[in-house]
Amino acid sequence: MLLAHSVVAYADEQDFSFDDEALLFSDIESVFTASKFTQKVTQAPARISIITAKEIQQYGYRSMVDILNTLPGFQTSYDRSYSYIGARGFGVLGDFNSRVLMLVDGHRVNENIYSGMLIDNGLIVNIDIIDRIEVVRGSGSALYGNNAFFAVINIMTKRGRDIQGVQAVASTGSQNTHSTTISYGDRFDNGVELLLSASLYESDGNDNIYYQEFDDPSTNHGHARNVDDEKNENVFAKISYGGLTLSGGYQKQQKTNPTGSYDTVFNSPITKAWEQTKFLDAKYQTLLSSGADINARLFYDEYRYTGHWAYDYSDAGDLSDIVNWQEISHGQWWGSELTVTKDLFENHRVTLGGEYRNNIKEKSVSWDIYETFLDINSTSYTWGLYLQDNIQVQDNLVINVGIRHDYFSEIDTSTTPRIAAIWNPITDTTLKLIYGTAYRAPNVYELYYDDEVTQKAPAQLSPETIDSLELILEQKLNANLNLVASLYQNKIEQLITLTTDSIDNLLVFKNQDDITAKGVEIELQGHWQSGWNTSLSYSYQNSEFDNNAMTVTNVPQTQVKFNLASPTLIAGFSAALSMQYESSRKTIQANNTDSYILANLTLLNTNVVNNLDLSIGIYNLFDEQYSFPGSEEHLQDQIAQDGRTFRLRFSYLLDI
Repeated sequence: MLLAHSVVAYADEQDFSFDDEALLFSDIESVFTASKFTQKVTQAPARISIITAKEIQQYGYRSMVDILNTLPGFQTSYDRSYSYIGARGFGVLGDFNSRVLMLVDGHRVNENIYSGMLIDNGLIVNIDIIDRIEVVRGSGSALYGNNAFFAVINIMTKRGRDIQGVQAVASTGSQNTHSTTISYGDRFDNGVELLLSASLYESDGNDNIYYQEFDDPSTNHGHARNVDDEKNENVFAKISYGGLTLSGGYQKQQKTNPTGSYDTVFNSPITKAWEQTKFLDAKYQTLLSSGADINARLFYDEYRYTGHWAYDYSDAGDLSDIVNWQEISHGQWWGSELTVTKDLFENHRVTLGGEYRNNIKEKSVSWDIYETFLDINSTSYTWGLYLQDNIQVQDNLVINVGIRHDYFSEIDTSTTPRIAAIWNPITDTTLKLIYGTAYRAPNVYELYYDDEVTQKAPAQLSPETIDSLELILEQKLNANLNLVASLYQNKIEQLITLTTDSIDNLLVFKNQDDITAKGVEIELQGHWQSGWNTSLSYSYQNSEFDNNAMTVTNVPQTQVKFNLASPTLIAGFSAALSMQYESSRKTIQANNTDSYILANLTLLNTNVVNNLDLSIGIYNLFDEQYSFPGSEEHLQDQIAQDGRTFRLRFSYLLDI
């Protein structure tokens, strides 16, 4: 559990109503993202997970992928180009994480071309400057609108006072992987608080990957050699004074593709992609004398994707060269948001908000040396209004009701309600019954991509929707142990999926038949004053098409996850172990991946010498061989993953 001083520090950074002073001194964690005001986790209308900076350091998490893999109800997959999020019975292949909304300090980072975001080393903020992460499961469109389909993930960055000097972090590890982060932070006497951070990451990746589907002399006998490299650079800045906070970020990632996807030349260093994102955000928060909490935000974002694809034209007439097919996607958007939260009539906490977003550029171009295949150049805008009432019906009963209406200039409007009952029948017991809806509008890529060679645009594409029903039990067993259990059903209609048209063998996005997912999650959490912390969770999820009861691809039915962190044990070192069991996943070709068990071990010494931390991480400790299903664009039915790797990390803080 977070201690009182952690809650105070968090409240000082985030929007907070100080009417409920009990939050400051409670041993129950508090959360902001679920309702857009700070409340106890036990009072939030959702199943919540919170990851702190301390846990990121203890467990040696390298990216959001590592974090999500430890949480009940989530799974990830990796196709050697991108990492993808799956949640509660869904892991839609061909999706660039558009069904989870990601925020950085409340700023939406899903871009406007693919509606997605990077969750591995290309994360918009470096993991070393993350203070805490709030993961809110379930349908969140009643407050957040588009993309808040399965979950909302809010990354809270550190403040200047959390560093108070210059921090240098360096790491080295397997596959010739190196990273460096330099951060400066402080809070000055005049009240100004500043955080600056820059990082570089590079890795050769796996230098020899074997794919049996390409086992032919013309394709290097199936061996992809030295075509798995990756580079990333990242800059983040935040300055605040009083209620005003200005922040901005820049990220650029380069990744070579070793899989020969989209019928490209196998084992070619030409096939690679660059992802670049930028954002500027100005947020103002104030508490009026009337008790109204006002939050205003103005933002600008930019996204650029560049892809180089190697194609063999030797069979096309007299063309005999390997041709570099290129494509660029460029998005720009700006917007604003205003939220007012106020306590009314002693038992109502009302939140009223509006959001506007103008996509001033939605451009995608694809060409080779002979012709242009794709030229999309559009603009659009959207606005949304939302209202939420958190009603204290009785001392032990809260009803949370919310509704949001969104307008899109180019597709259908959407109205999404949510209602939750939070009941404390006895001390230390909380029951939550939640019904919510969400939607995801088709993005520019899904609507318009048509290169006439690998993929075509759909004749029609409608937004997909989800109806969610969930029952949650949160039980404090004693001073050290908590039990959280969830039983849920998700009903998805018009799911948008990348498929292959049997008539012309071109990829195309289509609305598929309805799907129902049912599942249960049980987690036991333990925290002891001696410094031991642990969690053990079991998840069962089953997703089937309603019309034929066929199982959905890329979904493990069973997951068991175990995390254990120790206090200092020997020679100043503590240890943290995370283990994940995952059952098989169905592939596109109706096969099944093998089940697997992954174990990661991190040893941490936070005081090798003054202000110097050292951690040693071993990932996939037992060198498990495992794979994830390939997507429609892959010849491979399954994509093999890395074996055992290690990382050595140093962190030094220079006080100024």
